[in-house]
Amino acid sequence: MKRFISIAVVSLMILSALLLAACGGSNGDVAGSRYVGTWKATTMSIGDKSAAVEDEWILELKDDGTGTFSSSDDTSKLTWALVNGGFKTKGDMKATFKDDGENIKAKVIGVNLVFEKQK
Repeated sequence: MKRFISIAVVSLMILSALLLAACGGSNGDVAGSRYVGTWKATTMSIGDKSAAVEDEWILELKDDGTGTFSSSDDTSKLTWALVNGGFKTKGDMKATFKDDGENIKAKVIGVNLVFEKQK
């Protein structure tokens, strides 16, 4: 009986290690994602007021899970990972982006932004 329990515990530990290894690389699944590329903010809105974005706000996502967010006066490094219905960024520019067909949307400090993919 002790031998059976020992084998069961070791088997459970091996299975747990394999499952953790499979789940550990959250950025590994971004390669080939439709979000990889350069996105430019085109529209912003607060409440029911909407306007075109006058500054250059560029989001560049690489297929290794890294990227940058650039504005006219600053560039911030970030990491990103897929989430249900879009992706989430971490680093200086933390936000969740929702898929909107051809565009992506984010809410940053109460401002709704719409990004279009650049060709």
